[in-house]
Amino acid sequence: MRNRIAFAVALIAAVLSAPAAAGDAKGTVVYKGRTADLKFAYLVKGPDAVTKQPIRRLILSTKDLGAKIAACTKMSCMDSDLDEGIEFDFVDGPRLNYWLVMNGQKIQYSGTEPKESLKAKTDDAKKVAGTLRFDKTSAGGPKVDVEFDTPLVKEVTAP
Repeated sequence: MRNRIAFAVALIAAVLSAPAAAGDAKGTVVYKGRTADLKFAYLVKGPDAVTKQPIRRLILSTKDLGAKIAACTKMSCMDSDLDEGIEFDFVDGPRLNYWLVMNGQKIQYSGTEPKESLKAKTDDAKKVAGTLRFDKTSAGGPKVDVEFDTPLVKEVTAP
């Protein structure tokens, strides 16, 4: 009986400490002559920092952020290690909010994009997959061309 309890505790600890499994991303973000090759995708859910309303956030990154995301207990923690990539907040309304970072967050740009820029194959509470394509270079913004597929990897209750 003790062995079963010890095994169960060890299994729960392993699951809780396991990195969030990244989904796939394939594409680029180009901004001011710099290019980020996106490889990892994460879908997270939690309250928005301002409105406190629940949102889904798609994080697209050049590096694996799974261990960091798995350790987070707040939404504000989810993107603190995003050095090269872009994130999109799925919020109520006709637009997606986005935040682009490059060069260790020394270069940043944020904006909104019509939801039609997302061509979703799947877009529900547990998974998002499809493409995001838009070109804001004429307005000083980024050019985004990425295909992604990711399940929900983390849900938190604190902003």
